[in-house]
Amino acid sequence: MTSYNHDQVLSHWENNEVESMYDKTLLSAEIELIRNRILESSKILDAGCGEGEGTLAYAAIPHVQIHAADFSETRLQKAKDRLRGHDNVLFKKVDFVNDYKLDHDYDFVVCQRFLINITDWEIQKKILLNLMSLLKQGGKLIMLEGYVQGVDALNEIRAEWGLPDIPVQWHNLFFDDNKLLPFMKQQGFSLIEEDGLGTYFLLTRGIRPTLQDNLNWDSPFNKAAATNAVKDMLGFRDKFSRLKLWLFEK
Repeated sequence: MTSYNHDQVLSHWENNEVESMYDKTLLSAEIELIRNRILESSKILDAGCGEGEGTLAYAAIPHVQIHAADFSETRLQKAKDRLRGHDNVLFKKVDFVNDYKLDHDYDFVVCQRFLINITDWEIQKKILLNLMSLLKQGGKLIMLEGYVQGVDALNEIRAEWGLPDIPVQWHNLFFDDNKLLPFMKQQGFSLIEEDGLGTYFLLTRGIRPTLQDNLNWDSPFNKAAATNAVKDMLGFRDKFSRLKLWLFEK
């Protein structure tokens, strides 16, 4: 685990040149996993909304109201530009590490690769509790975050094919099921569902590198690997997946 430097992480995301996800096929698959679990007429907090790619998809769900929050002015401006004209989205600058004020009646709180930027488990736990407190009773937290067990499984199979490990970036701390699940259960929150993108990761980060040297993200191979038909056929879900979806209920 790296030591957590809040200012350093903020500076990273304030850099206009930093791209949060180069693999746009993967990004679309992430957003679809989340969007499929949000109900119509919901009030949503998009916590750590970043550039608003996910926010844009959720805003198209009928009769939803969204509060999109991030600690970076740069990311918020990109999100505002992307969502110009969507009057069902309210933007808020929020630093979830420090004190803030938000509503306490959300149906869904969404965290998409947000909490992994907090490289301290104790602070991650504090933020998780705060986010759960913003939900109405019966509300749901949709986490799609980095996943330790998925990283390990993918790197193990890459090693069998002579491929190097894919490291976790310096500003990320991925979630370990052996810590996360007992903690959330102890707090009285129910785990409703788990899912992932294991099929996509295995095909694009495990198998394709053994076949091709040019691993451009925008490729027919990657697009096919992200289809629901391929996902359902192989069914790896969170196995081999560097990202996992957890659905917790208050």
